[in-house]
Amino acid sequence: MDELIALARDLAPEPRLTGGLLAAALERAGWSVLRAGTGTAFPRVWQKGTLRAGIQGDGPGVRLSVTLWWREVEEDDEDFVVLEALYEEAEAESRRVGERLDESLPGAHPEPAGGDPTDGLDYLHHRAWRLTNRTLLVGAIQHDNGLPVFVEAVIS
Repeated sequence: MDELIALARDLAPEPRLTGGLLAAALERAGWSVLRAGTGTAFPRVWQKGTLRAGIQGDGPGVRLSVTLWWREVEEDDEDFVVLEALYEEAEAESRRVGERLDESLPGAHPEPAGGDPTDGLDYLHHRAWRLTNRTLLVGAIQHDNGLPVFVEAVIS
């Protein structure tokens, strides 16, 4: 959680995010490059301890996604009861992280983000805050029909 808050504080005053700016912030904070693609301007996948961060997009729509929690289900356990329990666990973790952030974010009372901070993604649960020039979203999501289910924080 402290790593996420440090990144949010570091990026809050930036007027515009770029992939290079996000990569530099991760490097300053002591993250390691997990995967660097050949021919890319900056590494897209980073790691610090058990956390993974991904720089997504280019240009004005770039964002930083930090995976805080994830669970996988064995292929032979893909029945609805197992998935429903996993969704409930992810939602509970998302709520717990959101409550911790409410207590830890800069400023006396972090302002809820307006509009639709999800970029059209279908989160199982999410909360979002406005931090100066940034939006911080925490939510539980399954990115497609495959597994795993994640709790991620997105700075955009």
